[in-house]
Amino acid sequence: MRYHAFSVASSFVLASLTISSTADAATPWRSENYSALAGETTRSAALRWEIGYLALSAIDAGETISCLNRGICEEGNPIFGKHPSAKKLIAAKVGLGAAHFFAFTRLNERNPRAALRLAQVSTAVQGGVVMLNARFSFN
Repeated sequence: MRYHAFSVASSFVLASLTISSTADAATPWRSENYSALAGETTRSAALRWEIGYLALSAIDAGETISCLNRGICEEGNPIFGKHPSAKKLIAAKVGLGAAHFFAFTRLNERNPRAALRLAQVSTAVQGGVVMLNARFSFN
């Protein structure tokens, strides 16, 4: 059962990152239209990546709690200690996720391209963590 839930969650995250946004082909090209459209498209793409990061963060928390409860691993983050409680991990993930989303939102308002890169790098790192944790999920 747990393998099926992980597969479904992973598929959902990957599918959400590939959703495309529509563009109006009837609009004549003008530099002011293009820059406004490009900014909105970049903001939308950045938001999709950020949502992917938050979803991967939730999957990471679930994998970590499951692994710790089964007693087959230790937490690798020295801030939390080797055997943190589930409440501590969830509180940290919610708090850090909210701080990350707040910083992302502010950056996305001011510089959408930088926000897109931040979200992509964050998602890649969090995806790597989830994949590393997966080795314990299937034991």
